[in-house]
Amino acid sequence: MSKPSWLVSFLVALLVLGCTPLAPPPVSSSPLPAPETVQLDSPFQLPLAGTATLPNQQTLTFARVEQDSRCPSDVTCVWPGQAEIIVMLSQPGQPAQELLLVQRLGDEAAAARSVNGLTVKLIDLTPYPTTRPSSPADYAATLLVTQP
Repeated sequence: MSKPSWLVSFLVALLVLGCTPLAPPPVSSSPLPAPETVQLDSPFQLPLAGTATLPNQQTLTFARVEQDSRCPSDVTCVWPGQAEIIVMLSQPGQPAQELLLVQRLGDEAAAARSVNGLTVKLIDLTPYPTTRPSSPADYAATLLVTQP
């Protein structure tokens, strides 16, 4: 392998490794407790596995983080990555509906889903990743529920 092609291969490998998260997101200092009842049109924070009741007696549960490939804050990446979460919207006497909410730079539409006359939007997902280890239990989603 010639010297220039070896150097290009090495630089590409460094770029790929630099954009790969090395550890889960960091431990947050203290997630906010889940509100029991939330108001429409007001952002609220919901911890992983937390449930909030909406004014119409529907419930919203932060079920899981599907993916968190956001570029760690202490790494330089060529792509900002994205985070995907699953929330469950339930109403009495009906099966729960699974909603995939995606936080991706420049794609507001992926962050919101409309169902049962409501729109659920992911505003933020914390903690933001770094290369230091953390626990998945530290995740909290800031959500906004509206009636279009």
